[in-house]
Amino acid sequence: MTSATVTGRVPAGLRRKIDAIAEAEKRSVSNIVEMALECLVKQYEEIHPQFKEDLLAGLAQLDAGEVTPYERG
Repeated sequence: MTSATVTGRVPAGLRRKIDAIAEAEKRSVSNIVEMALECLVKQYEEIHPQFKEDLLAGLAQLDAGEVTPYERG
């Protein structure tokens, strides 16, 4: 697989945590970031379409007046 460079900034505290994970896992920081991004993209691709579909369906129900009141208790 070919690779491409991605440059970004993260808060210093997050960088320290990434460094600690990389050291504990005996991996490079680049590898840890790649794994994290792969996980994010996978979750986004799996969850986002259904979330968007559910949200649009809910808005359509709201527009149609098909609302069920929420009761606490």
